[in-house]
Amino acid sequence: MLSLTMVAAITASCAPQTLVSSEKIERAHGLKLPTSAHNCQHIGGGGFLDRGALSLFEMDRNDVQKFVMQLNVRSRRKPERLGGDPCVNGWNVWPKGSATFVPGNEEFAKLKRTWTGEAEPIEMLSCKSPKGDWLHVEVWSVGDHALVKLYTDWN
Repeated sequence: MLSLTMVAAITASCAPQTLVSSEKIERAHGLKLPTSAHNCQHIGGGGFLDRGALSLFEMDRNDVQKFVMQLNVRSRRKPERLGGDPCVNGWNVWPKGSATFVPGNEEFAKLKRTWTGEAEPIEMLSCKSPKGDWLHVEVWSVGDHALVKLYTDWN
């Protein structure tokens, strides 16, 4: 008979592990994260011909401008509505038909809320990717800091 501790350990080892180091996100997307980056999450998905990398992290609000300066931005969009949830993929609060997006695939639906308070969408940036075919960036404000969501796509 399995002990309760052993069952908990097996369950935890089978659960998707999304919390990662900032270095893993940097490698996946070809970007430099600020030293204030924390609660870093990352999910890879897809197959050989069509795959993607999804990341979400928190950072100091004062570091957002410097982070964005490294991006090769093709277009910027404001949200269509306030509120929303950064863990939700698909169009969410962003304009439908934007140049980039995070696919609503089940495999990417594993981001977890790591912050307290309500997140407000600030801006979505469609960018040239240093690693893939394109890069999608979402900036959210929460309390005294920011959330950044990244999705790199390879077709």
